[in-house]
Amino acid sequence: MSIQLSISLLASDKPAALERCLDSLLPLMMRVPSELIVVVTGTDERVRDTASRYTDQIIPFVWCNDFSAARNTGLEAARGEWFMFLDDDEWFEDTKEIEDFFLSGEYRNYGTAFYKVRNYFDWDGIRYFDFHAFRMAKRRSSVSFQNAVHEELVPRIGTARYFDAYVHHYGYVSGIVKADAGKSDGGKASRNIPMLLKAVRRNPEYIKNYIQLTQEYYGEGDLDKAAEFCRKGRRLCRGKAGVDGYIEWFQIRWAEICCDKGDPAYAVNEIESILGNEKPNELTRLCLYSKLLLLCTRLKAHGKTLHYGREFEQLLEYMDRTPGLWMRQEYGNITEGKVKKPETLSMGRLRCVEAALYLEDTGEAEYFLNLLSWEDESLMQRYYSLFDQWKGQFPALFGGILETVSKDNPYLLFQKARLIHTEEKESRQVQFLQCMKETTSLHLKQQIINEAVSAGMDLSGFAGMTDLETWNAYMRRAVEQAFMDQLPELQKTAENLEKTNVLHGLWMRKLVLEKRLIREYPAGGELIKNLAGYIQCVLSYYNGQYRGDMFLDEKRDLLPEECRFAVLVSDALTCIEEQKFPEAVHLFGSALRFYPIMTSVIHEVIRLLKNRINNPALNAGDEFQTLAGQMKDSLAVLIEQGQYAQALPVMRQLCTLLPEDLELLRLRQKLLRLSEG
Repeated sequence: MSIQLSISLLASDKPAALERCLDSLLPLMMRVPSELIVVVTGTDERVRDTASRYTDQIIPFVWCNDFSAARNTGLEAARGEWFMFLDDDEWFEDTKEIEDFFLSGEYRNYGTAFYKVRNYFDWDGIRYFDFHAFRMAKRRSSVSFQNAVHEELVPRIGTARYFDAYVHHYGYVSGIVKADAGKSDGGKASRNIPMLLKAVRRNPEYIKNYIQLTQEYYGEGDLDKAAEFCRKGRRLCRGKAGVDGYIEWFQIRWAEICCDKGDPAYAVNEIESILGNEKPNELTRLCLYSKLLLLCTRLKAHGKTLHYGREFEQLLEYMDRTPGLWMRQEYGNITEGKVKKPETLSMGRLRCVEAALYLEDTGEAEYFLNLLSWEDESLMQRYYSLFDQWKGQFPALFGGILETVSKDNPYLLFQKARLIHTEEKESRQVQFLQCMKETTSLHLKQQIINEAVSAGMDLSGFAGMTDLETWNAYMRRAVEQAFMDQLPELQKTAENLEKTNVLHGLWMRKLVLEKRLIREYPAGGELIKNLAGYIQCVLSYYNGQYRGDMFLDEKRDLLPEECRFAVLVSDALTCIEEQKFPEAVHLFGSALRFYPIMTSVIHEVIRLLKNRINNPALNAGDEFQTLAGQMKDSLAVLIEQGQYAQALPVMRQLCTLLPEDLELLRLRQKLLRLSEG
């Protein structure tokens, strides 16, 4: 059986990465007659041990700052009909497409092949860009690697096959520009730049070195150096044949550098000069139009934004109608996928919608709004807050335009549901519940909950779709934005919710009681009574979640801080009932550190308690209160009979005994006015 495919890779001192790379190649090597060649460029013995489990062809290579020399070592050892290479920090997601390419015999119709490299921006694996990398070719004696850095296999002979198969690559994460300093933390750029500068001195006419230096300096955040080598590369391309792809790369990178320089007007002039004087191809024009949309938005040049938005959409439509045009014009990471990245397309169209809103051009606003990918809610929910902003900024205009979008999307459904007449409460509730069920947007769900709470809807259906932690966050915002005169009604809604969703309802009632305590300024006995009701609600909520032994003294530290606050306040309220006022004051003070939001309430309670401590008469029993009442009646009679002199000493005595009696306060003022007369 002949070898169809030789797979070669360079292995540095990264044994764990190498194992993942080789493991991803197993299905390919098991199905397709293959050989594996590992060129070891490092010194870690664990790398040799790992490689030896997969192949006997392990070639040591003394590193000489020349990637092509290392790659050619593997190529020279290859015996397969085709040659494929990759790096040890890359690994395939799935190789089935490549396996089928060889097993079906399709490979005989091609001379070269490209698979995708998925470069990640950060370790979280969320943001990335794909580009087709030339990594496979029919093996010929004339084919070899060139360039010390960013080596490439030349010449490219025969028809190219483009695979959707891709490798993961995190190798450039460490070289990402830091947002706070504008500099990278090193990575591959610090290694590559000196090698590239040496290559430029040795061969100043080789254009690709200028591309690579521009890219390395740009990645480092050194815009001046990136601009210098970009200019030199563009000059070298002028008048030369066979530079398709290179000149377009320089045009796009120059536009990016100009954008990052911070002078949008200058950048617009430069890009418009490229469009007018250099006649770039369609793919490049699309990239440049995308940059112009961003720049014109920054300049508030709304007319230009719409102009370039229309140019972009018309050209995009033309590209899609012309078979093979995308593939013929792609170069490096300048690809159809990059232009059509959903986030990129959406942002360009949203910029055009905003420009049309400022110009009050409803036709253009409707056109671009309808181009958005409304069916992709995971994408569209990123822009819901922007739509809400536009509703506030352009209330009549944007609301009407939204109604023209006839797409299936929860945000659009919610806007229509809000327009249902308030008397049709049941119908509105059904629509709101449907929106809640269909959306994954926390922003939209919060809006739905806010509206449902404000409208006094039965909340059991909404609570049933929401975990307790998320519900707590939604309800906190909903109660915060409620008006004070709505709180009694919200309290009733919460009490009704407790009948079906106990903890959801308790949490809502707790928030309402908390807001009323803080903002309604209850006084005296009413304050103590309301505080007791609030604490009972909080403890009921946490009793529903924790075992009873969690409330014992030795385990209280494990409870949430708000619960610990409630436990201490509950103990303080018990002390008040037992007239242990100093102990109560101490407990209230201890409680505050766990839940400082209640500072104003607790301070007022402490003030009341200190008054009682300083006025023992306030704590006298029923007999005293009866006697004091009789004295107050006698005082009123003395005042009515005009016996002011006799009434004054009685008044002084009663004010000491009943310092908080409001009726006595009014009698005192009346006596003072009459005695003055």
